[in-house]
Amino acid sequence: MNDDLERVPAILADIERFAVSARRVVARGRDCFLDPDDDDQRRIARSLVIDLSAAADRLPQSYREAGADVDWRGIRAVRNFIAHDYDGTDDEILWQAVAVQFPIVVSALAVGSGTATDRLRA
Repeated sequence: MNDDLERVPAILADIERFAVSARRVVARGRDCFLDPDDDDQRRIARSLVIDLSAAADRLPQSYREAGADVDWRGIRAVRNFIAHDYDGTDDEILWQAVAVQFPIVVSALAVGSGTATDRLRA
């Protein structure tokens, strides 16, 4: 279990990097995100959601069960939908994932605080 826990800080650092990118996408605004002539921001958002899911899957099960109030199944479901049906992805759902849900997940994980890792070691 200690080997698994040793991976947690690096995975959380990855998630924090994704969160920084997500904040930049959101800061550019919804109009830029939904611009029909430029899909760059939507492509970035898709990538971030997929990357978040992959990072969450790398977190040890014990970490995920340690009290973080995160909808792990929901993260995986959104990732699977976006990864396999990207042409059919509703842009509003993608915006909500990046603008609303991503910050909630990052906050629940207490990225940078080590809170859940501390609970596991207690």
